[in-house]
Amino acid sequence: MYEHKEVEYLLEATFKISNMNMQQTSEDFKLNMLQVLSECFQYEHTVFWEVADGELNEQPVYFNLETYTIQNYLHEYKYYDPLHPVNMRNQPEIQLMQRNEVISMKKKQYYVERFLQKNDFIDEMVMYLYNQQKPTAAIGFLRKEGEIPFTEQDSQKLLYIKRLIENVYFLHQYVQPGESLRITQREKELLMYLCKGFKNAEIASNLYVSENTVKKHLQNLYRKFQVTSRTQLALRYSESFRA
Repeated sequence: MYEHKEVEYLLEATFKISNMNMQQTSEDFKLNMLQVLSECFQYEHTVFWEVADGELNEQPVYFNLETYTIQNYLHEYKYYDPLHPVNMRNQPEIQLMQRNEVISMKKKQYYVERFLQKNDFIDEMVMYLYNQQKPTAAIGFLRKEGEIPFTEQDSQKLLYIKRLIENVYFLHQYVQPGESLRITQREKELLMYLCKGFKNAEIASNLYVSENTVKKHLQNLYRKFQVTSRTQLALRYSESFRA
C-alpha cells in the first residue's frame, strides 16, 4: 500500500507525463521525462537510452550526470553491467541491481567496484520500454553515496506509470518534428548498401570506415526512422524513397 503522499506523487507524475509537449525535439522530450521523474520521485541521476538490436545508442540524454561518466560506461564497462540489454535473458522490464543474477558474481563485482563505486554510485536500476515485445528504450537510474539504495517499492512505483511512459514516448516518436528524418549523404550511401543486402563489414569496406562507425550510423538511422532492425530500416527507407 502507498502512503497518501506517495499517491499524490504518482498522480502528479501521471498528470505531467500525460501533458508533455508532443511537438518538442526528441532530446527535449527525453530530458523533460527525466525531470518529471526527478520532481515526483526524487530520482536525481538518470539517463534515457534508445535501444536497437540489443545495443544502447551512444548518444543518450542524461540528467544530473557527467559526460565523462557516460563515456566511461560506454567505452569500458557497459558489457559488465548486469542491467545492460545484452544481459537481459528474460529479466523483468524493471530491474534492480541487487536482485539481478544473470551474469557471474565476478563480473558483477568488477562492474560495481570499478565503475559504480569509482564514480561514487552505490546502486542502479533500469526500466525498459517495449514496442511489439522488443525493448526500444531504457531509462537508467543511479543512486550516489549518501542516498538510499533502490527497493522493491521503487520498482512498484515505476511499474504503475510504465505503460503511460511507453505510450507517451511512442506517441511522441510518431508526431515529432519532420527534421528528425533528415539523413546525411553518408547515411544515404550506407542505406544504399543496406538495401542491397550488404553486411556491416562489406559496408565498412565500401565506405572506407570502421565497422563501429557503420554501427553508429545504423543506430542513428534506427532512431530517425523509428525502427529496431535492419529489415525494418530497409523497408521504411524504400517506402520513403518511393514516396
